[in-house]
Amino acid sequence: MVKSTNTNFIRCDAFPDMYELTLPASIELSEEEEEKALQNLFFAFGKARRLCYSLRQKYELKGRMSKSEIIKRVQELTGLNSRYVKDAYATIENLPAHVTFGGLKNQRLREKGKITREEYKKRRNSIIYARGDKSRKGNLNLRIVEIADEKYLRVNIGDRKWLLLKLFITHKYMKKYAEYLDGSRPYSVLIKRKDDDEGYDVRITIRVENDVNEGTKLIALDMNKSHIDFCVMDKNTKDIVAIGKINTSELQNTRSDKREHQIKKVAHKVKNLAKHFNADVFIGKLRTSNFKSHRKANRMVHQMPHLKLRKWIKHICVKNGVKCEERSEAYTTKVGRMLSLLLGLDVHKCAAIAFALKLLDFHVFKLLSGVSSNEGDGSLRGRRRRGSSPTGTAQHDFRIRMKCWAAMMNALLLRGEAFGGYPEMPGIRGLLLTSRFKASLPFHMVNIKIW
Repeated sequence: MVKSTNTNFIRCDAFPDMYELTLPASIELSEEEEEKALQNLFFAFGKARRLCYSLRQKYELKGRMSKSEIIKRVQELTGLNSRYVKDAYATIENLPAHVTFGGLKNQRLREKGKITREEYKKRRNSIIYARGDKSRKGNLNLRIVEIADEKYLRVNIGDRKWLLLKLFITHKYMKKYAEYLDGSRPYSVLIKRKDDDEGYDVRITIRVENDVNEGTKLIALDMNKSHIDFCVMDKNTKDIVAIGKINTSELQNTRSDKREHQIKKVAHKVKNLAKHFNADVFIGKLRTSNFKSHRKANRMVHQMPHLKLRKWIKHICVKNGVKCEERSEAYTTKVGRMLSLLLGLDVHKCAAIAFALKLLDFHVFKLLSGVSSNEGDGSLRGRRRRGSSPTGTAQHDFRIRMKCWAAMMNALLLRGEAFGGYPEMPGIRGLLLTSRFKASLPFHMVNIKIW
């Protein structure tokens, strides 16, 4: 079951120096005519979403109809303007093949007769969404206007008619972000009806610019089912500064209503690491759809909220001036198994080291992995052909390089030059740190646990 009321329709992947900020608000309807007109818009927008989804699954994905043809067809069937239909299409564009609009829970309640048909229709058509447009004074269909020092939401209901609904935004948000709502910048607005029919929630999403400084080091995050292994590497010398692990098992053992709080704690710890080491953050993208193992491991991997975790890490890092990007971590575990034999570390930490090498020196990474091209932040492009495994001279040359690199780092450690007097990580409330040096390893070990 997939609920189709997700508010995160727009991402800032194309704007690495910006982050999205969502302001909570509410509206007030004073007349019965306003309520009726708004309900008609809810039903029309919900119908547009379902039609866009159905036509896309039946025709567009099979090459029988283009996106523009679907939008034109839905516009004729619903009577909405093209902007509303385009926004409705944007809400369903990334949905999977099987979706229950309104949620499977509400559908089961209707089948058991616990809610009426009218209640089910309201819950199924419960959102109105409009994306921002700078050329249209912020937003054309759902615009925030000011009348007599009060904020109103101007809702376009078609036929050159509008509703003026009184808008309530918390004073602290208005004081800090009022300049983003004056029409000079685009902002997106989502109106959602509550299931108990006792009001409406409004979410105003704006893009906020932030000064992001590029660090002298990078942190490569290897995402696993119950922990995140990281490697801090210097960009110039390609020396390893620190390796460690952030335990995230609480994300699987926490109730869904408290899980987001735990995710934010993990994201803040990643931000603290980046601030301490003056490093850029690179998040590994897992391809969980292709993960195949025994039943318990499959369940644990698929239960981990990968997308939400990556989203919050990027949001909190960029908000605090830390550069953060996503990159494919394909083949890093395979290379990590080879490095584990050389460096005496577990596979996951070596996979983080391999991920850092892939980011800084792809040629060295390619010698062992056999990947023909770098995937960047997308899916795999180059697949290894049968019989072209990285054996023979290339693998032997890579192992010699790695042994020399490890020997050099151990020699520097014995002379006290490996870390150059780098300061110990500062203590953080709720953060358990265990730092130790191994005589045979050139690494600064850091273990982080959420409590």
